[in-house]
Amino acid sequence: MKKNLYESLGFVNNPFSKRSSEQELGFIDDIFYEPNYYSTLQSDLTSGDTRFIIGQRGHGKSSVINKLFKDLEDNESLLVVKVDRFDNIPLRNNNVDFLLLIIKGVITKLSTNLLSNKKLIKRLNKHEKEKLSFFIKTFFRPLSESEYSDVCNKVKKVNVTNFFIRIFNLFGVDIANSLTSSAVNITSNFIRQSLGVDSINNSELHKEYFKKVSEIQIGKNEINSENCSKEELKHVLDDIFLVFSKMGLSKIIVLFDKIDEYQELNQEIQLISNFTKDLLADNEFLLNENIAIGFSLWSELRSELSGTVRFDKHGIIDVRWNSHDLVPLIEKRLSYFSDSKKITVKHLFRNEVDIKDLLSLSNNSPRDLIFLLSEIYNRQANINSAVKYFEDKAIRDGMISFCKVYDYDSLFPSKVGRNKEIKAMINRLLQLKKTSFSKKELTTYFSQTAAQSEGQIKLMQNYGLVRKEEILLDKDTELYEIIDPKVEFLIKHLEDRIE
Repeated sequence: MKKNLYESLGFVNNPFSKRSSEQELGFIDDIFYEPNYYSTLQSDLTSGDTRFIIGQRGHGKSSVINKLFKDLEDNESLLVVKVDRFDNIPLRNNNVDFLLLIIKGVITKLSTNLLSNKKLIKRLNKHEKEKLSFFIKTFFRPLSESEYSDVCNKVKKVNVTNFFIRIFNLFGVDIANSLTSSAVNITSNFIRQSLGVDSINNSELHKEYFKKVSEIQIGKNEINSENCSKEELKHVLDDIFLVFSKMGLSKIIVLFDKIDEYQELNQEIQLISNFTKDLLADNEFLLNENIAIGFSLWSELRSELSGTVRFDKHGIIDVRWNSHDLVPLIEKRLSYFSDSKKITVKHLFRNEVDIKDLLSLSNNSPRDLIFLLSEIYNRQANINSAVKYFEDKAIRDGMISFCKVYDYDSLFPSKVGRNKEIKAMINRLLQLKKTSFSKKELTTYFSQTAAQSEGQIKLMQNYGLVRKEEILLDKDTELYEIIDPKVEFLIKHLEDRIE
């Protein structure tokens, strides 16, 4: 029987088939290469310090968030919530909405955790149990299919499990605001009954927290940003922590991820900035010693938000990788998929020049490195799957394919120009067939005005495709060199267009 390529290479499965951290959650501990800053970041969050995790797309922000979530959850004194869905959050003036989202996530996580450790509730007095009941009634919202499964598995009641499955299938998989009030009401009541905090009259507590509105009847008028203020919700959050602390919890940690991928923001840096700035500028909240926020952000947002967000008050973690870290990073993955056979990059690439090109084309991005290896793997599988290393043709064709099909559009925020123009600029450079050029050469080759060439060069600079050389061709002529390794590679291999 013919072997699969991964078997010939010495793997138990294709190590390059999964390209996102979400697909790797089940084995993240086995493939995660711990950067130097990781232990400090974990310690800072555990101590209650907010941190901004800054990086380009594909540089591992989500991997860091997912690993943090898993590692921090092992600490029983912490309550850790991950937020990566932002449905129904307004694009502006949304501080109250974010606080509500955080509180709902915290209460939901606590409720499901308590189902497997009900003895913690015995540490609360009557008034604290009343507060816990009120919090669950008001804020418990199952967020996803996994939340339903978690509740069901911990309660271990088949009839309830089937009920939840029917509710889930009926109302969807996304954030709880898409569920009907009746489903939420039944679920929150069930949780409170399971925890033994259901026979509580919450009317007085409601007045304590929300004085401006009549009592919210879950199932009729779900609590939303119009029902409450920022100050009221911060008061709620402080009291939630007081109840937590009586149960032995020391800190609440909320990890935000994928905010720049929220579809409504359309990758536009100004929209992302407006969407996040109310929460990120709220230093009173971010400096609360009882709650730590880990917030992953696109690198370009740092300068955009610098006028309103006090980055100097909170630590910034830059997740950029160095090229010398990429080899051990990928070899940890190779080890896992080879069942610890210690397969190295040099086993797959016999030529040092190919390894150098591999690292250069990945441009210090782990995601790009995996994508590139996947392209080479697929080319090799089509050519010959009975090999113990990648052949020259597969490597060359895979690299060219990677550079041509690369998602250039999503790499840059829309502030620098209309994203559709980046491919047009790349194709001009490929047609020019030069890795270094002057404005005059661009003007002459495309028979255009000097002003047109100047505008195009500015766009190329904004996109990070070229930069001005320090040495002049002559005293009046400036040269521009291509700095994107993918474009330079295509020029050297005489490719003249990307689609």
